[in-house]
Amino acid sequence: MPDTAVFQHYGISLAEIEIIYDTLRRSFEVDEKQLQPDDPQYVSMIEIAFPAAFGESFFQAFKMDSWFKIKGVIKDVKRRRGRKGLKTFIKFAGYGNESVDLVFPLMTKGERQFEMGIEKIEYMVDIVPVQLKSIPAKTEEIWYSYDDASFRWSPAVAKSNNLNYLYKNSEWKTK
Repeated sequence: MPDTAVFQHYGISLAEIEIIYDTLRRSFEVDEKQLQPDDPQYVSMIEIAFPAAFGESFFQAFKMDSWFKIKGVIKDVKRRRGRKGLKTFIKFAGYGNESVDLVFPLMTKGERQFEMGIEKIEYMVDIVPVQLKSIPAKTEEIWYSYDDASFRWSPAVAKSNNLNYLYKNSEWKTK
């Protein structure tokens, strides 16, 4: 039985939902849910939680054409929403051999920056294990942040036992 991907959304069309759902369904069971809008700055939201670790093996198993299709739909949604806003969360169940979940949130309003951010996710495969060599004990989830100015993803927050550690100057701090 395949693992289950979670696909949550609001403010996207039936056609957009179907493309994402069908693409995910090629590799996973899919738990799809339409949510109520929760942020007036964004007319649309797409959250996809892959039930697989982030890494080379994910992209081989999920297939690059499926990944490109998902990215393409998300970029199209962003283009159609323009400055009205799309926020996107791409989540992975761990990375490499680690069970710490990774979250790549994209909430930038600029179309070009948004596209650059989503395009760079798969290129993070080799750098994530290096960036996350030392993480706080009992970390459950790490949120990345995309910097529009440098066009780079970097670790931002590690969530551990109700504590949030911020990544600053190459180290994790609670304040």
